[in-house]
Amino acid sequence: MSYSWGAGRNARVEGRHGRAALEAVPATPAERIPAPPVADDGASAPGAEHHRVAAELASMVDVWQRLLAEHVPDRAGRCRTCTKGGTGLPSTPWPCSIRGIAEMARRRHDADLAAAARRERLSS
Repeated sequence: MSYSWGAGRNARVEGRHGRAALEAVPATPAERIPAPPVADDGASAPGAEHHRVAAELASMVDVWQRLLAEHVPDRAGRCRTCTKGGTGLPSTPWPCSIRGIAEMARRRHDADLAAAARRERLSS
């Protein structure tokens, strides 16, 4: 890896035919570090992280309502908000994971309200 002026990421170099080409950039050290091993304690089951995020979002009504309003399908069945980086073109099939988390948060909020109402009725 070169540290000279202009030889960093996306530096231009002259190609075979005199045209400028983008230089291949090696992965940064952070990109080469392997992911830490996942503990097999049952909490890492598929979707467990989504449920934890949804539980945190459940009390943030305005946040999950906005997510539900923004993550809607287009005519091709892709999420309008989840676009391919830098293009603005929808690329994720709908429903996207963010929509799913927002829907889980809504259901969790509704269940929490129903449980609070039951507790209120029982205590009266």
